[in-house]
Amino acid sequence: MSPKLLISQGLLAFLIILAPLVGAGVGCGASTQNPKKSNTRVQIAKDYLSRHQLDAARKEATTAIKYNGQNAEAYLVLGLVDILEAGQNNRILEVDDCLTGVDAEALRAEMNEHFESASLNFQKATEIDDEYSEAYANQAKSHALLEEHDEAIRLLTKAIEVPHRLMALGLTRADLGWAKFHLGDDAGAAKELRQALQSNAKMCVAKYRMGRVYFKRKEWNKSLKQFQAVVLDDECRMQEAHLYLVKTMTQLSMTSELPNAIDQCSALAPQSCIAAQCQAGV
Repeated sequence: MSPKLLISQGLLAFLIILAPLVGAGVGCGASTQNPKKSNTRVQIAKDYLSRHQLDAARKEATTAIKYNGQNAEAYLVLGLVDILEAGQNNRILEVDDCLTGVDAEALRAEMNEHFESASLNFQKATEIDDEYSEAYANQAKSHALLEEHDEAIRLLTKAIEVPHRLMALGLTRADLGWAKFHLGDDAGAAKELRQALQSNAKMCVAKYRMGRVYFKRKEWNKSLKQFQAVVLDDECRMQEAHLYLVKTMTQLSMTSELPNAIDQCSALAPQSCIAAQCQAGV
């Protein structure tokens, strides 16, 4: 796979919130090793993951696989570790500082290697358990973050076929809508995002993405409503939503509100690439 564009800050934030929630048990194939010890190690790995101790989580998940090579959940945890390690690279690239040049290229290449490794781990989980919908959904994230949206759609559609094994069906639909949006299927994107919001009306990511659909259609008042809803929610710290609120206000000539919106956008991460865009008004 060749290097692609960076993971968005808003999606990165959502992944970091989501990853520690993995907890649904999975069916594992028979093993002559020690499945009980393997499952214990997975639980320890998940605890480390919830505390963002990624090296320790990787070590425990790897040990779980040594005890039972058919432990699909252990491979899921390894994939999530890869995703979060990629997120650390992205934070250095786009949030803590807006890097360019050779340093940025090295971090970007390493980040994409993490996405590729994550995809392989999630794939292994589904090879062990072909109805492991949570693994399909997470593998789809890896492909989407590498801008391989066709493959993401295929995997997300497969994940939705076994909804009871998804941690969050609404999020999976939001991801499916986002992949369709990137391929230019605005109607399909809106349909999936509306269903996601029906399952969870407060889902920040779905509201932001719905706003992006309206923004693309130049339905400024509808997009304004979506971005304002995200910005005004204290639990939705998405700098991208602030940026698109600024963009929408510019389109609506809301000149009196713009300075405050720009300041709020920049304050979330003053050194980020998005803050620079907010200050430039683009």
